[in-house]
Amino acid sequence: MVGPLGLGFGQALEKSAVYSAVPLARRSMMQTNQQKLPLSICLGFGVGTVGVSIMLNAVTVYFPAFMSTVLGQSPEIAGYLLMASKLADAAIDVTVGSLSDRTQSRWGRRKPFLMAGALLSAISFLMLFAPPVTGQGPLIAWMIAALLIYSTAYSLFNVPYMAMPAELTNGFHDRTRLLSFRTVFVSIGQLLAMAGTAALIKHGGSGADGFFTMGLVMALIIGGAMTATALAVPVQHGSIQQNQGAVSINRHLPGVADMRSIARNRPFMLLLGAKVFQFLAFASIASTGLLFMLNVLGIGYDGQIILAVTQNIVVAFSMPLWVRCGRRFGKRATYLAGVVLFCGTALSWLLADRSISTIALVARGIMSGAGSGAILLMSVSMLGDALAYDRLLSGKAREALLSSTIAVIEKVSFALGVAVLGAFLSLYHYVPTTGGALTAQPESALTALKMGFAVIPMVLFAINGLFLSSYDLDEKKLAGA
Repeated sequence: MVGPLGLGFGQALEKSAVYSAVPLARRSMMQTNQQKLPLSICLGFGVGTVGVSIMLNAVTVYFPAFMSTVLGQSPEIAGYLLMASKLADAAIDVTVGSLSDRTQSRWGRRKPFLMAGALLSAISFLMLFAPPVTGQGPLIAWMIAALLIYSTAYSLFNVPYMAMPAELTNGFHDRTRLLSFRTVFVSIGQLLAMAGTAALIKHGGSGADGFFTMGLVMALIIGGAMTATALAVPVQHGSIQQNQGAVSINRHLPGVADMRSIARNRPFMLLLGAKVFQFLAFASIASTGLLFMLNVLGIGYDGQIILAVTQNIVVAFSMPLWVRCGRRFGKRATYLAGVVLFCGTALSWLLADRSISTIALVARGIMSGAGSGAILLMSVSMLGDALAYDRLLSGKAREALLSSTIAVIEKVSFALGVAVLGAFLSLYHYVPTTGGALTAQPESALTALKMGFAVIPMVLFAINGLFLSSYDLDEKKLAGA
């Protein structure tokens, strides 16, 4: 990799007297900047996010619809259930993150958690969409149990998974390359979570049988994808401490000193603030998206499939473009370009009605897919940089702890957003149904769906962009930390 002055970091530093004074951990990072991860590791790491994407997107989109159009429950109840599970998940995240950093086993620090998360994720997903009980009391109890298992499983896999990019490579741009593979698999997972699920549900009659079929098929895909990653990624032992003498692994739960140290990592704190509004926006879209397609546009599951296929094909094929933009213009500028595209597309939905054409739907899918690709890739790449920066600042290997902190913020924000949107729809008199049937919604409910799918996400992402506009961690600053 070539530095800002045209010399490789290792070469330039080796020719200076300063090099001998650079801590060993920092020198190791600089010397490995030129190395590229093998394609097999990039693919093996990326495939697991297919399961993560299905878990996140299918549950957040279809669980409220399942509750309100098949089981006869109000979207408010569905929102409160999701909120409770996410809040419980927030507490689980920190524990999993700390334990994952401290674990020593023959399978390394991360693999035991990845394997356990893969198994429980498949089980819990099927539980959510195939409840064997009837009656509101038993049904709510079953869903609470299923959501708690779902939340635990998600944390067991995703917290150590998101800690791994900072461990697998120290290359500033190679990390973006690694995560571009992840983002491609995110698009595949989202395609399955949005279009594949809709096709399965529709094939089954849009009722309980359709949701059962969807739950079974997706549970098998989730378990398989996550297990593939657990088997494919290298074993992470205490090698960070052995190879990078200045870096140690925490052997205790995080305390006040750790929290203060994390707070001094300004790029990480800016990402935390941005994540709050990013996931509030995601919650708004997820809570209203399918209901918007069904009730406002009248294009139902077919429209959902067309939009999801377009968006995720564009996300996948836009990766080379965004990787190059990140190199040339910087990760922050590339992320903000994605925000502009996303916000413009969100506002355009206010002009859509039941006369919307397939071309107009596809055009919106292209724009939102391109914006989402930049946002997804650059946000996780900047997080990986912030975790590597923390290692240099603190001298500690605590990537899972920091990624769990991000996960807590994401889930609390998402939980709050889902609950508020559920109450918002009920306040504006959204009418729930059973058996997958649709009914004429009052004008107030249609207005609420438009606000939730278009206006609210646009405002929240604009605030998200303001946080990231102050993010200044680049290759030069990371090398000189």
